[in-house]
Amino acid sequence: MPDLWHELHHKRFSELPFDCGNITNPGVRYCEHLRDWSAKATTPDQRRIEYYIDRYDLREKRILHVGIGNSSLAMRFHNRVKQIVGTTIDEPEIGVARSLGFSNYGFVLHNKFSGKADAVDGQFDFILDNNPTSPCCCLRHLADLLEFYGQKLAKGGQIVTDKLGLQWVPEDSHPRWSFDFDDLAAVAAAAGLSAFRMSKTVYVLSRSAPPPPDLLSRSRYVLRRVRMAPGQIARNGPRLIRNLFRRGANRLAPHSSRRRMSETGPD
Repeated sequence: MPDLWHELHHKRFSELPFDCGNITNPGVRYCEHLRDWSAKATTPDQRRIEYYIDRYDLREKRILHVGIGNSSLAMRFHNRVKQIVGTTIDEPEIGVARSLGFSNYGFVLHNKFSGKADAVDGQFDFILDNNPTSPCCCLRHLADLLEFYGQKLAKGGQIVTDKLGLQWVPEDSHPRWSFDFDDLAAVAAAAGLSAFRMSKTVYVLSRSAPPPPDLLSRSRYVLRRVRMAPGQIARNGPRLIRNLFRRGANRLAPHSSRRRMSETGPD
């Protein structure tokens, strides 16, 4: 490995192993209920990543989705993109993906820390990974991950992640695998990439500053959101109204009552 990774380990990530020595199945293997997301709801960080790419014209774009989970991303975007390829380490997620039958949706069992790039064909305009670091085992295999992403990143492409997933670690993983933006920028630089804050939570790695979506793409995004609004209101309206009522009541209540409400919590 380049000396820069050794320097990073010494100066910034000394709490983490440099090389775990596992060449067959690197990365932390979570218990099944944390790995298999085939029947679980899409997480907030994954939704934010989807909102981010939704602003772009995706008609000729290839997307690599690392950790396909419930395949909701493919269901949302398959009719607007050239191709989606998803990777996972869990067979149940492959089963869900296969059941959809989308002609432009490919999927493969692949460990992103393995260094085996040949399992995934071609290059991609967007590489999406909401949880890039916490499954990792050592700095060497994190370097392998970033090398894999660099090989698969098309010219002008973006590697997209989110603050929430980047910082999350399970109880049995070393807390130092919780990365902030500066940590991400440091390892990206070692891999010849730059890090960009695209919003309060969405981060992008790329070789140059990501271009903003054009006006037409943004306009189409707004129209899609407007069309979705009635359904979202129908699903979430009662809960939102209750929350607004409670906040309003709390503001109008005397100070002692507000304190009592904050101590006891909602009914």
